[in-house]
Amino acid sequence: MSENDKNAPPLTSAGPDLSGISSAPSRESPTAPVTAPPAPAAETAKPAPAPASPVEARDAHIPSEPPHAPLPSNGDKPPSTPPKPDAAKPAPATAPATQQKQHATPPHSPPPAAPAPRSFWRRLIGPFSNLPEEPGVPKPSPVTGGTDPAEGAGPQASAGPKPPVVTFRNVTKIFNEGTPHEYKAIENIDFEIEDLPDVGEFIALVGPSGCGKSTVLNLIQGFPDVWPPTRGEVLVRNRPVTGPGKDRGMIFQKYSSFPNRTVLENVTFGLEINRDALGYSPAEMKARAMDIIRKVGLLGHESKYPYQLSGGQQQRVAIARTLVLRPRIILMDEPFSALDEPTRIDMQALITQLWKEVEATVFIVTHSLAEAVYLGDRVFMFTPGPGKIADKIFIRPEEIGKAPGLSPLDVQEGPAFKARLREITERFLAIEDGGTH
Repeated sequence: MSENDKNAPPLTSAGPDLSGISSAPSRESPTAPVTAPPAPAAETAKPAPAPASPVEARDAHIPSEPPHAPLPSNGDKPPSTPPKPDAAKPAPATAPATQQKQHATPPHSPPPAAPAPRSFWRRLIGPFSNLPEEPGVPKPSPVTGGTDPAEGAGPQASAGPKPPVVTFRNVTKIFNEGTPHEYKAIENIDFEIEDLPDVGEFIALVGPSGCGKSTVLNLIQGFPDVWPPTRGEVLVRNRPVTGPGKDRGMIFQKYSSFPNRTVLENVTFGLEINRDALGYSPAEMKARAMDIIRKVGLLGHESKYPYQLSGGQQQRVAIARTLVLRPRIILMDEPFSALDEPTRIDMQALITQLWKEVEATVFIVTHSLAEAVYLGDRVFMFTPGPGKIADKIFIRPEEIGKAPGLSPLDVQEGPAFKARLREITERFLAIEDGGTH
């Protein structure tokens, strides 16, 4: 800020309201005044034209700055000190006619409702700053009003086709290659999961034990004990996987909470280790954690330790810890297999509800065909190891009787679900016995 800007007089009712505009130093020399181009008298009563000027369109995405003292409305250089009031001379009741012709708004009148003067200021300071309500500004965080890194950056961020969420290109994984303990887990796995507009897709992986289903999940996550693939490519949004990332969340079969941390501390763990990237304050991290704790039905248990919780509650903690980071990909490795049947049904309802809220792509490994048919939009059937994808079956909600308001138990007890489950079970048994059709 120049010395002249520091000493500029405070904003009063004597000029137009420019509090939404950020000032910037002039490119001219200090002695050269910034003069507004005179507006024709016939245009003073016309509202500003609707289409934006090329300068406005060009500067639509320059971030705004905090407002400083605005330039004087008459275009003159601001004085170094505020003018002293002249008691002998009263202020004229009306401005001279020549001054009225140079201003769209008289200097002593309140700012008009029409935004005509705004386009002048926009043209004047457009190369340096921008009004905050322009398109393309990131969405405010629902908790504190700040920018949420997990959210999109506006309309232009989603322009054009989105890359696939996950791509496997002829992926083979061999453990201990070249040793007596060599083991080929998967062979020539090839698929692509599209990024469906405004929704996510639920992919269920089924197959006999040892067919490499968990290996597929671990390659997507980039865990170092499995990654990289021996052959082929694993891509997330057209970028090669190089390791774990907060855009991918994992829920394991075994309860994975930290025993020395409370429920709240377990849920905030991912936020804490990513605080530099996320930029959340401790208060915002706690607010986000409490919100997801409420959604998974653990409100009132946030101060308990894992050993004080049931198995279903511990798995809810794992789900909350994963979803609080708002990952775009959720990987679930037999998450409900250790639960009793009523709790398992309850968890299916919970994960379906939360999945619709986060609109993420979910991969779930399960040994329950009923669970795969109920949850999955697609079911990938694997052959015995080394695992290959023998079939990809699409499941439409209406063909299994799935409808809003129906519980998982209601759906799975219906005739449509049972008929579809029987077809898929027969197909599964044929593949397990070595059949390919």
